[in-house]
Amino acid sequence: MAHIQTTIAEFQKIVPLVLASGNQQPVGLIGPVGVGKTQYFKGWFRDLYAEHVGVSTDDLGFIQERVANRDSAEIAGVALPSKDADGNLRTTFTVAPLITKIRETGKPYGIILIDELMQATADVQKVLADLLDPAERTVGGHPIPDGWIVCFTGNRTSDKSGATRMLSHLLNRCAVFELQFDVKGWADWAADNGVNPLAIDCAMAYADDGFFADCVPTEDGPFCTPRSLVRAAQHLTAFADSADFDGMTIPSYVESLIAANIGDRAAGMLTRHIAMADQVPTAAEIFADPTGANVPDATGYQLLAANRAINCASDADTGEAALAYITRLRPDLQVSLGSKLLRASARQGWVLTSSVAVAFIQKFHDLLPLAQTAGMEV
Repeated sequence: MAHIQTTIAEFQKIVPLVLASGNQQPVGLIGPVGVGKTQYFKGWFRDLYAEHVGVSTDDLGFIQERVANRDSAEIAGVALPSKDADGNLRTTFTVAPLITKIRETGKPYGIILIDELMQATADVQKVLADLLDPAERTVGGHPIPDGWIVCFTGNRTSDKSGATRMLSHLLNRCAVFELQFDVKGWADWAADNGVNPLAIDCAMAYADDGFFADCVPTEDGPFCTPRSLVRAAQHLTAFADSADFDGMTIPSYVESLIAANIGDRAAGMLTRHIAMADQVPTAAEIFADPTGANVPDATGYQLLAANRAINCASDADTGEAALAYITRLRPDLQVSLGSKLLRASARQGWVLTSSVAVAFIQKFHDLLPLAQTAGMEV
């Protein structure tokens, strides 16, 4: 049975309902390596829970437990032999380390993130069963405070990360979602966290062209994920801040450093993107003046400009502007990129009604079967 798939944007709508239900059911995100599962719980999820309980994020406890390299005794506590007052042997157990950590925070509200749950052994998953049971909420026999909630992350068995299937009785207690990568959601986070804008722009422009790896490659070597791109972008920023950067040329040694994080193919796409970035209008420029923004001569540059606009469109108005710009491109690009924009508008529920949009649909009616899906009369 496949896990229920979601995106960060959709999960942001799911979480408040889980919190409002009051049943304290743990939620978990599983998915490919490097797509931001852990970062989500550290950031947006933390903000949502702080708002739910009415405290600031600084007043919210946060404990991240990586369980992949733990054994069951480290989770539940260790048995210690001892003698009672009469000299009889007895066994006592130490307090579960997680309980100690919670007490040390001194916070009435907090989040327990069980990280890499699928990499944990079956024995560890069994020990965590009561913690992940909303009816029990205990670890090593000790209850966690009512103001603390539990969440978890994990990889899929296909991700070559040592992950195993989650035990069925845990699946029956938690709400588990498989995270599908959302480039727009990642781009919003990246922009807020100072990721190099050239890397963000490249990711947005080529997300549909295989810039990010959708699974672990069969061959050895680095591959591009949102996490590895952030690291590559840090190296790019360090070079861009140096006196050696002329604004567009990435020397081979810098491309090699970038490729060590994201692989040769993605590194080549990024360096070519930087080289032509100053010849291609930005999405903001296209939205501001779709009929006057520069249309590059080269096909690749036209493709980049339109992808920038499509991927950054956020409502019907920006969608209309992107389409108006697309009508100025090569005819073959008009069809493919127009179809892409219509699919995006259908997913987002935008209705494109301008004269330009209607004329475009009528012109390419036979080639755009998705026109009706976009909510337009043809």
